[in-house]
Amino acid sequence: MARISRWLDVEVGTSEIHMNTLPCNIALVDVINDNEFKLLVGDMGIGNESPKLKIFRGTMQISDIVLPDIPLGVVSFYASETMPRPPPLVAVAFSSCIYIYRNLKLFYKYHLPSSKIEESETEIWEKLKDSANEETVIKLSKDLQSLPHNLCCQSKYFLQMSTDQKLEYLDSVEVPQKELTEIACLTTMKMRSTEKMAVSCLIVGTEEGEIVVLDPHTFTEITKAKLNTVKSEPHQIVATGLFNIDYRLTVATRNKCVCILKRDWKEGRQLFRTEDHIIAIEVMEFDKSIMVICCDKTFSCYSKKGNKQWWLQLDCHPVAITQVPVTHLGVTLVAVSLVSGHLNLYDGKAKRDSMFIRDIASVIKFGQLGQEEHVFTIITSTGNLMLKILRRTANFTAHAAGIETSCPTIGKPWLIPKKSKLFLEQSMRERENAKAMHVTFRHELNRLRLVAGKTLLEAYTKSDNALGLGALEPVRLAAEVQGLGPIFRMTLSIENTSKDRAVIGLSILFHTYATSYKVTNPYIKIPLLSPGSKLKFPTKVEEIFTNVNPDIFFRTVTGQTEGAMIKVLLLKEGKPNPVLSAVVQMPPTDPMMVPYDKIQATGFVE
Repeated sequence: MARISRWLDVEVGTSEIHMNTLPCNIALVDVINDNEFKLLVGDMGIGNESPKLKIFRGTMQISDIVLPDIPLGVVSFYASETMPRPPPLVAVAFSSCIYIYRNLKLFYKYHLPSSKIEESETEIWEKLKDSANEETVIKLSKDLQSLPHNLCCQSKYFLQMSTDQKLEYLDSVEVPQKELTEIACLTTMKMRSTEKMAVSCLIVGTEEGEIVVLDPHTFTEITKAKLNTVKSEPHQIVATGLFNIDYRLTVATRNKCVCILKRDWKEGRQLFRTEDHIIAIEVMEFDKSIMVICCDKTFSCYSKKGNKQWWLQLDCHPVAITQVPVTHLGVTLVAVSLVSGHLNLYDGKAKRDSMFIRDIASVIKFGQLGQEEHVFTIITSTGNLMLKILRRTANFTAHAAGIETSCPTIGKPWLIPKKSKLFLEQSMRERENAKAMHVTFRHELNRLRLVAGKTLLEAYTKSDNALGLGALEPVRLAAEVQGLGPIFRMTLSIENTSKDRAVIGLSILFHTYATSYKVTNPYIKIPLLSPGSKLKFPTKVEEIFTNVNPDIFFRTVTGQTEGAMIKVLLLKEGKPNPVLSAVVQMPPTDPMMVPYDKIQATGFVE
């Protein structure tokens, strides 16, 4: 059986395409919102050629934009929700600034704020400026090199010089006071919706080990956080989730570790550490597992909690990695390119396909290009552009070996029962009475909604709820019972859910059956609850045994009687009805904990 490739090769229109780029400098963008995606490549230039932002329609370059510096990242995002939706913006990161392009024209320049240099480093520079002695310069250079923090660019440049060059350099330089914050990586994250054209924010990773989130409207800093307690320089950021709801930033660093940063965290934490340097990572959408390729020829998978699930030893060094979501097959593959020229596709750790590029695929990207949804964009190490389109009949199952040319075997037909007389009569009755049936259905649906509304109103009227909403107090009531019996410890938690309103004048009242349980402190007065605060009130509850019988040893844990319930009422001064209430189902007392004197006093007789 002949094997046909799952991919269609697209012939590049010109042989003059020579690009020098990185995986972070490529993006597939719907530039003018016509559902025809263009390929944007941040080219670093070759030789004396200046850096450019090149725009391709398919395989043909249609335009380019000269860039002021070497690009560090190219991303696209939507910044407005107005209709009709305006075209997306394109952000290109440089040394310490970000250029924002609208309709491929420069729209805004954002510069990262400069940081102040450490005092110890500044003091050494002042001594260097005052000294004209060669021995002093050598000694101060050693002191400068031994500083624990990251040095500024001027200090790094100074330490690379010889002693004579240092003496000449000190005459022409000033003492450094501030240092520009350098950009390390760039990505985007949706703000409040997962739609295709939803508004996104920019996320910037700096060389100082900080993660900065920028507002898409004003391009100002929304939040900033440290990546780790130990200074770590980010290398790649993968954002999942929504910024206004909950998100997770997975960051690969240059010191062999992967860190995570979540919403409202002021500082991230290390998730796991690898044995060798990390080349690139990918975070899978369905289970948030992290795929990692390293310099030790390994391809590994880690859970979202940082536990290694599996790893593969590759034949050659990996170069790049990307996700390959095939929506119509319901599968998401991972593509890994090797220095041998092979491009392997994995489903988990099972290899599903392999392509030979005849060159090193240094940059790979999968997504929509033009109007084709499943296109592999490949840029080789020699600067060539290659496109591969997934065949619509391709299959990536475990037993598939390309596209089979032979016809599939015809199985037995399905046993579909014949239409009975009852079915035909019912169909005719439904066609004749369609309007009356729909009116009846709508009437019953409205009755169901009315009953649900009445039940909800009755619950609020009786305060049979544990969370205050609307006109009620902004408090949350929870109860926890501990112990084996007959003496239990009940802990009540009262939380003020408001962010700007304090609550005063509350009290707790326990309502129970006097023959079943005895509460040590049935009435508790609550002090003032500040906004966002939470208080706990423990109390002792004792089960009363007045009529012990042998059934106490055989009662089940579930299905307790009504007497085994304690109602907790939250009262408010000036209000006749409780603010909140909670019903606590008390657990049964362990039979081994029943007081012996109670059993003896009863005197069981058969």
